[in-house]
Amino acid sequence: MLVSIKALYFVKDKLINQTFNVMIKHVPFKFFVYSILISLVFACKNDTKIVENKYEIGADTINFQWQKLKQGGITINHGAILIPVTLEGIDKTFKMQLDLGINHNVIYGDTLAAITSAYPELQNNIQHRDGYEVFYNRIQFSNHQLAKEDSLLVRENFGKSENLKDFDIIGTLGANEIKNKILLIDFRSQQLVITNKLEDWEEDTFSFTPLSFKNNQLYLDLIAAGNKHAFVYSTQASLFPLATIDANLFKNITEAKNSETKQLKSWGEEISFAGSDITTKIRIANVNLPINNKKAFFTDAKKVSEVLKTENIKGVIGSDLFMNNTIMIDLVNNRFGIK
Repeated sequence: MLVSIKALYFVKDKLINQTFNVMIKHVPFKFFVYSILISLVFACKNDTKIVENKYEIGADTINFQWQKLKQGGITINHGAILIPVTLEGIDKTFKMQLDLGINHNVIYGDTLAAITSAYPELQNNIQHRDGYEVFYNRIQFSNHQLAKEDSLLVRENFGKSENLKDFDIIGTLGANEIKNKILLIDFRSQQLVITNKLEDWEEDTFSFTPLSFKNNQLYLDLIAAGNKHAFVYSTQASLFPLATIDANLFKNITEAKNSETKQLKSWGEEISFAGSDITTKIRIANVNLPINNKKAFFTDAKKVSEVLKTENIKGVIGSDLFMNNTIMIDLVNNRFGIK
């Protein structure tokens, strides 16, 4: 069994100064990803034992959970990826969402208030900056692996403030946790691993395509209708398995029957998405993706099209297309692996 690591976070200008400008440098693109196709909801050594060229559940395995989300009348069974964590000085297991769309770990402000109310000494871990706060604490995953960063930006007026016993989701783990590392996600087993290096036999089991990671987004090629198309893979809760602004691509990979229309709000405007069943093979590298009962969606909304065209991409794909696969996000060798 191959084991594998990996809500809503809108960055407010008033919370971030020049230290964190990298997080808001490309706000228009991030707002597209988060407000339209993403559901609007809230360094370790690989020491796994190998038995007959398979992983055992070892010390570096992190089990994750799915959170079911709803948005605009759509239910997303595979919504947020939640990772069990503990904080130093607190005898309780929490959960944090892995979100590669942001560049820093985040803790929800109202939740932090509840934590410091129960553990007043942790108030000393909060540092005030120019317009924002940072909470310092060591995050430990369920496999006793320490998170790479010990600073969490405080997201004000967000989260829950009830009794500490009554909630468990406290924040978000960002892309900083996997930079210059390799992330494996085994969707079938709901297991994750972060590592620095893979075994040779393990690399041979994957099919690879180049991966570009910029603006905290994962850019890769989707092969459809005989051509390569640049897409963003969203590790968050994409509302649709595949969404595109390319009318010809949409027409070539779908059929008109069983079509539907979704209306979603973004920036105060209604955005219309037309969806139809995917009927033509689509793949990444040499691996065909499951398309049975999967729909692709198309929009020609001006704001959406303008933003994606600026980035030279055709659309966004979500994790729903990988439920039968294991994927590799390799930020050491800049490649995306799938098997």
